[in-house]
Amino acid sequence: MKQFTGAVAAALVFAVVPAHAIPVVNGDFEAGMTNWTVVDQIGSAGSFVLQSGTTSPVNGMAVPAPPGGSNAAMTDGQAGGSHVLYQDFLQATAVGSARLSFDLFIGNRAEAFFVPDPLTLDWATTVLNQQARVDILAGGSDPFSLAASDVLLNLFATGLGDPLVSGYTHFEIDITEFLNAHLNQTLRLRFSEVDNVNMFQFGVDNVALDIGEPGEVPEPGAWMLILAGVAAGALSRRRAVQP
Repeated sequence: MKQFTGAVAAALVFAVVPAHAIPVVNGDFEAGMTNWTVVDQIGSAGSFVLQSGTTSPVNGMAVPAPPGGSNAAMTDGQAGGSHVLYQDFLQATAVGSARLSFDLFIGNRAEAFFVPDPLTLDWATTVLNQQARVDILAGGSDPFSLAASDVLLNLFATGLGDPLVSGYTHFEIDITEFLNAHLNQTLRLRFSEVDNVNMFQFGVDNVALDIGEPGEVPEPGAWMLILAGVAAGALSRRRAVQP
């Protein structure tokens, strides 16, 4: 019986605390727009504002209720515009795991998505521009920049042929390698939307960055270790009692 107990104990030693959240702060927008920065291109109509219930905040169009709590952040306007919502964060130490998650609502009221070439977030361009994106930028970048030197990682982008209205959809992205390659650097998580064709609601909610320290095992992995320990212990015990 000692072999069985020892195997379970060994598994439990490695079943450490699961990944925990660090900034992003107020990712559920229940504290309003605190910790977030909203920037609108000059001349834009509308902005990122708080949305609750099932209508858009400016035009009163039908949208889904926020998936977490009472509030989401959502763009809405009665004319064209380009809108950015961002938050800066810094990771100073190496991570064992990093999962960035968020929920997005896409409400494109035009007949298609339009992505100009060269790529831009300028709503006043003479070409059609109707799109939404999520990026991680270098800290201090122009909020509207799409320069390769500023956009370190693209996490989401609408494209031709995508459903015009969809969501809220949950996204979860492993950025462990990315964070470990950018330690001690201020990074800028940006949600952006531009529309010069027709109205566009871009909803954002439940933004979270879950970090596991080196040597930690996320909770599902911890349970696998426990089960493996139990199985190993049972096998050892069976062998011990065989003649």
